[in-house]
Amino acid sequence: MNTTTSTAAEEFADLPNAPVTQRRWVTVATGDHVSGVFWHTQKPTVVLLHDVGSSARAWDEVLLALDRPAVALDLPGHGRSSQRERGDYRPRRLAATLEETARSFTPGGVPVVGFGFGALAAVALKARFPHSVGRLVLVDALPGTLSPGLRLWPARSPDFTTREEAAAWLEERGAPEAARLAEMETEQAADGTWSWRHHLGSLPSEAPTTLDDETLWEQLAAIPFPLLVRTEGGPLDAVSLDRFRARVPDGDIVTTRADPRALADVLRPLTH
Repeated sequence: MNTTTSTAAEEFADLPNAPVTQRRWVTVATGDHVSGVFWHTQKPTVVLLHDVGSSARAWDEVLLALDRPAVALDLPGHGRSSQRERGDYRPRRLAATLEETARSFTPGGVPVVGFGFGALAAVALKARFPHSVGRLVLVDALPGTLSPGLRLWPARSPDFTTREEAAAWLEERGAPEAARLAEMETEQAADGTWSWRHHLGSLPSEAPTTLDDETLWEQLAAIPFPLLVRTEGGPLDAVSLDRFRARVPDGDIVTTRADPRALADVLRPLTH
């Protein structure tokens, strides 16, 4: 297991009053190179996993408000993490990579927080490696429910002449915060065109294209005391919440505003 570090000062120049941040990479046994953004200089007190088609930068506003040592990961195939040749990013296929990454980047037993697709990956991680991370926290996602990212990706995407074109393409497909996504998640090629940093816009033809996983309910039900955070107006409806209560009787549900500060307030008591 090899790790490398780079300064993230330039990358985070758009964030006023940001604490010290570093970007690190670890090479794990599966061959994946996984990137994580570290907030503050102390050991992380929480691990955060983003939605599909996004990256660690999706947590910026929450982590600014949280103001605790934390590490937000780029899932395999996203952000600055490496892409898989076969394009298999199903949640269960990510568990071993995420476990080794968490073991390298954090002390044992810190909570793992997942949003959207990241929540499904967190379920797979916690179920397979129950002692490598602490409490499981799911934000606006349960198995079989489509997060905003899962409604959009995977999808074949063209290259763009500008980032504004990428944002317009996202807006046409109903993506929230399209301008910021285009800013954070595109990169420019040598010919001047822009394409997605993540792999979901150009998967090989044989890659799995169904990333939701209804069968993770069985694993979720066996995990002790998971916390489900539901934001007002978010994708989880009453039917989904009732199913969580029935299938996961020792789980907790918290409803909060769809606001980074409000989510940070929910997460803060879980950090130490």
